[in-house]
Amino acid sequence: MFTVIGERINMTRKSIRTKVWDRDEDFIRNEAARQVRAGASHIDINAGGDPAKEVDDMTWLTTVVSDEVDVPLSFDSANPEAIKAGIAICNRPGTIINSITMENERVQGILPVVKEYNTGIVCLTMNDEGMPEDYEGRVKITDDIATLLTGHNISLDRAYFDHLVRPASTNPGQARFILDAVSYTKKTYPDAHIALGLSNISFGIPKRNNFNKAFFAMLVAAGCDGAIIDPTEPDMITTLHAARAVMGYDEYCMEYLTKMREDGLA
Repeated sequence: MFTVIGERINMTRKSIRTKVWDRDEDFIRNEAARQVRAGASHIDINAGGDPAKEVDDMTWLTTVVSDEVDVPLSFDSANPEAIKAGIAICNRPGTIINSITMENERVQGILPVVKEYNTGIVCLTMNDEGMPEDYEGRVKITDDIATLLTGHNISLDRAYFDHLVRPASTNPGQARFILDAVSYTKKTYPDAHIALGLSNISFGIPKRNNFNKAFFAMLVAAGCDGAIIDPTEPDMITTLHAARAVMGYDEYCMEYLTKMREDGLA
């Protein structure tokens, strides 16, 4: 199964932040429902528009989104209290916390919440020294996080690694490191999952959808089994099904053919 975490309800985006602060329930409900209809298996909720309001905004967003859709949620925050506020309202099977790193403060704040609520966890490959610039740095932090989680009796099937995609426009060659790190992670820790913030690859590029779809197919070929994306973006989910079929993960192309029939194209 491929994990599709719908990224649209993110208060770092002005269009979402304004609607949340206006408490526009119909707008948020529509954002959640559209993503599920498009193929999201999870809905990510980021209430980080203003740290002083984050707990209240997370509470409101979780109440609205969980009432509208029945998929599990991904609580996107570095603030343990905001995450707890969301989980207190909706902790469905498959719930994910987004995210932990190897930064000491983040470990101390987030790891106890993961353990208390028995959730999945997005694992960003960064530490107190920052984000690695190469493959080796990403692999080392992947190993460190795997050791951390298993040392706390958190099975790796609850881990969703994000090797931190950089924009192709400003970081030439970084995509190759990501693909290699994904392959390493799936081979070394077969129970673990991947959940990359894919659209970062196209930041600053016109017609971003072209880059997003191309990279998405490459990630599937590298063994990626999850991503944080906008599933309503044109042809993103079709690209996912096509790539899985080409790689043999979709036996007899049944998922792809079903998608085509649903879209009236077959």
